[in-house]
Amino acid sequence: MKTKYLLLFLFLTLSLAIQAQVSRIDSTAALLKKYQFSHLKPIVVGANGRYYYGGVRLRSNYSLEIPFGELDDPEVNHYFKSARVIRTVGTVVSVLPTIYYLIEGGSANVSRRTFWATYLASIGVSLTANIISTLKIRRAVSVYNTRLAQPRIGFSLQNTPLSRPAVGFGIAWDM
Repeated sequence: MKTKYLLLFLFLTLSLAIQAQVSRIDSTAALLKKYQFSHLKPIVVGANGRYYYGGVRLRSNYSLEIPFGELDDPEVNHYFKSARVIRTVGTVVSVLPTIYYLIEGGSANVSRRTFWATYLASIGVSLTANIISTLKIRRAVSVYNTRLAQPRIGFSLQNTPLSRPAVGFGIAWDM
């Protein structure tokens, strides 16, 4: 009976996590949007799998939220939010053997086969969630860098010390 409650809890957790996914916004709207963020730098993925922004190593994958938020691209935000939800589901699922152990009331009432099956399944789900999350973050970084490499057109009008306006026009193309 308690196994049914555990399975029901797992089913509800996964269904709520899937419901929390943000619906994907049409990426064609993102392609048409012009970005004027010349202060943003590309994100580099090192050989060790770490992320570098402006030559500084980021301590966490969640540090990428700042440049992603500055760019405010719907596709990049979708990939990043999906990665966060998937990683959270993996973390929640990894706690299931402990919950099962506590619900059953200790080692005397716990079936070894059920405990180990739950334990190994939670490890598998957690590892799979982390791999999928990492792939989604890599995809977000790839789209982010692609958006930064698009050509940008700028126009500037400033007063000179002689109180005459100076007009500037430029095209920026990062490679």
